[in-house]
Amino acid sequence: MIPIRPSLWLALATASLAGAARAEATSFQVVLAGSVLGTVDYETDGGRPALLRSNLDNTPLGVLNGTWQAGSQPVRTSEGVDAVQFQAVTASSRKNRTITFLHADGRVLTVQVDPAEDATELSDAAQVPAGVLDPVEAFGRLFETQGCPEAFRLYDGRRVVEVTPAGAEEANGLLTCDMDYEVVAGPGHLSPFRFRSFDLTLTYVRTDGGPVLAEVDVSAGPFTVRLRR
Repeated sequence: MIPIRPSLWLALATASLAGAARAEATSFQVVLAGSVLGTVDYETDGGRPALLRSNLDNTPLGVLNGTWQAGSQPVRTSEGVDAVQFQAVTASSRKNRTITFLHADGRVLTVQVDPAEDATELSDAAQVPAGVLDPVEAFGRLFETQGCPEAFRLYDGRRVVEVTPAGAEEANGLLTCDMDYEVVAGPGHLSPFRFRSFDLTLTYVRTDGGPVLAEVDVSAGPFTVRLRR
């Protein structure tokens, strides 16, 4: 792993405190079949994607209750490389996992998965294709846009996903964007189901300042989970 100097950690912490006033947060309710399962919060810092956090506390029978928190922050390594450090921490009754990786200019430099048995072939930086975003940056692409998002590729430490446009419609001050979400390398989501594809529907409200993301619908088969602002 490319080390980060202790002095840089101090500088980053100081910058984080100094920039707290610039941070902006947006919260979404997670809704399934009319029931609120929890929340998803997204934060930017100085205009860049910084934090994505989910807290599920009302899933059926509590089987999917838990938290997932991911941060994406600029760092400079001891080798002088300007990079972005992504770290995601999962905590639930089903699993506890921490994934950390460094990436720069769309290329993954190092990856750590704890526990190690949760690593996949794609947890090897050399196996990750170029041109990827981390999940916080990827959500930022959906959140900050002047129209329907363009195609992008994301990497979460265990898999690579491609998100591509599938259609758009505009009416009554609303912009609706259909996107295809597909795991192209690595395992599917949510064991034991291992979902590899989802339909995304993004709904934006047109304002003088540009489109504002109001809802994200994630569909797999008969199930649709909605993120409502």
